[in-house]
Order: sequence, then C-alpha cells, then structure tokens
Amino acid sequence: MSSIIKFFVAPDDEVAAGAAEEGPGAKFEPITYGNFDVWSTLEELESILTGRDLEEVLDQGGPEIISGAGEPMLLRVPTVLVEALSTADSETVSGAAEQWLSLRAGEGEALDEELAHEIVSELAATAARAQRTTQSLYCWVA
Repeated sequence: MSSIIKFFVAPDDEVAAGAAEEGPGAKFEPITYGNFDVWSTLEELESILTGRDLEEVLDQGGPEIISGAGEPMLLRVPTVLVEALSTADSETVSGAAEQWLSLRAGEGEALDEELAHEIVSELAATAARAQRTTQSLYCWVA
C-alpha cells in the first residue's frame, strides 16, 4: 500500500487539524515523502537522538493522534523528538540516519541511503523551524 507522508509546522493542534482532511497545503511548507513506517521512524529517531532505550520510548506512547484513526491521520511529533532534532548538528543527523537505516534493515525494510539521510536532515531543519517559531511539528499520513 502506498502512502503520502507530510511533515509540517503549525502554531497549535486546532490550526493543524484544519489541514487533516485534505493535507497541509503550500502555506504550511510541508516536506513530503512516501512509503515508510512513520510510527516506527518517529519512535526510533527519538530513541537514537535522545539516547533512550527504544522500549522506554514505546512505553511513553509516541506521537499523539490529533485527528483521524485511519487515513488520513494527523500526528503531533513528540516535543522531546522535536527538541532533539532541532539541536542536532550535521554529524549527529548523519549518524542518526545511519542508525535508522540499520534498524529498518533489521526489520526487513530496505530504505535508500540517500533518501534516509534526506528525511532525517529535512526533519531536523523543520524541527528547528518549529522551535524557532515556538510552534509544533506535525505529520499528516494518507
């Protein structure tokens, strides 16, 4: 099954939820990808970037569903992950992408190495924008 994944910054859940049905438009400046497991990605990146055990991250519940229980679905990226992404330097971002690739490969999911680095880098830049503007980072999946 093919999916569209868009990460974007919004001031609050109410504004973000306004984009839940049709997806975030150009005004949100989304970054768009497809076909990877968003839940696992966010949980694994949080574990990698915070140095916390994956089981601990999973116990905390992961991203919060803002809208939709099926598709499309809107998630708020956990604040701890946004903070970790936004403060990561390029070496840390690259290392996180490598660790994520390894974790996904261990689960039988082959990701393109260049794409994985692009995803983590763009997520870090978008998280930094969210932090600079005191907004939140959201993920729309359809």
